[in-house]
Amino acid sequence: MGRSVYKNVKKTVTLLTVVLSFASVVFFGSLVGAVTSSGGAQPYKADGKIDNGTIVQLTTKDSGRVKVAKQQELQNMFGVTIDRGLLPFTMSNEGSEGDVYVAASGTYNVLVSTQAGVIKSGDYITLSAIDGIGMKAGTEEKTVFGRANAGFDGTGVVLGTVTLKDVNGKENDAVKIGTIPVTINIQRNPNIKSTKTKVPEFLERIGQAIAEKEVSALRIYLSLGITAVSIIAAIAILYAGVRNSVISIGRNPMSKKSVFRALMEIILTSILILVIGLFAVYLLLRL
Repeated sequence: MGRSVYKNVKKTVTLLTVVLSFASVVFFGSLVGAVTSSGGAQPYKADGKIDNGTIVQLTTKDSGRVKVAKQQELQNMFGVTIDRGLLPFTMSNEGSEGDVYVAASGTYNVLVSTQAGVIKSGDYITLSAIDGIGMKAGTEEKTVFGRANAGFDGTGVVLGTVTLKDVNGKENDAVKIGTIPVTINIQRNPNIKSTKTKVPEFLERIGQAIAEKEVSALRIYLSLGITAVSIIAAIAILYAGVRNSVISIGRNPMSKKSVFRALMEIILTSILILVIGLFAVYLLLRL
């Protein structure tokens, strides 16, 4: 009887241990997921107060200090300032008073303007002429900050109005400022207008795959020419060799052995020409 009770108690304790272990795994897993979903937001120092939703850039590389991003330094966009209260989890000793929290990925509210026109959901967002505030990206801006998850047409909730001036100091139309959720993905503008020579897309893809960088149209066409010449030369030598070998064997069957030896040399020469040509193409694209 006592042994039976002991076994039941032991089973109960084992079951509770398993349940508690599973609950711990779920809790810490959700905790880690919450931290990850915060989009990598971190505290940074700033010289002054920066409003939430402002696009910022690092003051220097590998620095813990940020400043309001400027259109002249478009390629240095880093992230957007956010409200610490929006983060699902922060360490109690993380950050200090006066720090700003910056998200470099994820979806957060970003200040935008109507400078480049009405913003629609799905439009790419880049920096406007107003420091730290985004606008709809066109075909001229080289870098985009992310993609709009909602539209803004200057109506509804408007945070302010700014009148911009041109290079001559003449005032242009006033632009409206608002805030919309933007999925941060700082990258080269996919819609940028290209001024380079047109290259077929598949050739451009092959060139970039080999070079692991953007390749000029001149190099791509030179590589194509070298490849074509190498292939034609290799085929021509191989064809002439095979043809002459067949003719030689037909005239003198006893010379078959020496003819085959000569044919092998011709085949190796053709392959060597082809390899040298392809290697030249590789160097042309990589260097």
